[in-house]
Amino acid sequence: MTIKYKDQEIEAYPLIMRKENALDILRGKKTIEIRKFSGKYEKMFTDFKQLEENEKLRKAGRDEECQPVLRTDIEAVHFYSTGAPWTLDVAIDEIGIGEITEEGIKFMHDEFDFHDFDEQLEEFKKNPPEELPLFYYLHICEIINHSGLK
Repeated sequence: MTIKYKDQEIEAYPLIMRKENALDILRGKKTIEIRKFSGKYEKMFTDFKQLEENEKLRKAGRDEECQPVLRTDIEAVHFYSTGAPWTLDVAIDEIGIGEITEEGIKFMHDEFDFHDFDEQLEEFKKNPPEELPLFYYLHICEIINHSGLK
C-alpha cells in the first residue's frame, strides 16, 4: 500500500495493531513495534534477492561481501485495526531481529529504551540456546499521519 510522506507517495507495510499500542506511539511512549519471528513476517521483511546473492557469495568463499538481508526499501508502516475506524502512519528507519537473551535485551534497552521483555527474560533463560525466541522489531522515527486516535 502507499501513503503520502514528504509530498510523495511511498510504500508502507500495512500492519494490524491494538489501539492502546497506537496511542502509546502517538503519545511518544513507544518507538519500537515488535512482531513475531514467523514465516509471515519473514516474507514481508526479507530481501530474498539479497539472500540469494549472499548464498552465492558464501559458496564462492566470499562471506565478507555478504550484505544485510532485511529490507530497507520500505520507509513507513500503516497501522490499523480491523474492528475500529482509526489509522496511524509512521516512518521507520530500521527493521531488525532481536533475541530474548541478556545481550539482546540489553541492546534493546540501550538503543531504544525498550523494556517489553524485561519480566520474561528469566523465564526464557531456562530454554536451551536453540530455543531462544527471536522477534522482528521496527524502529519508529516519525509520526506521519493519524486519524481516529485521541
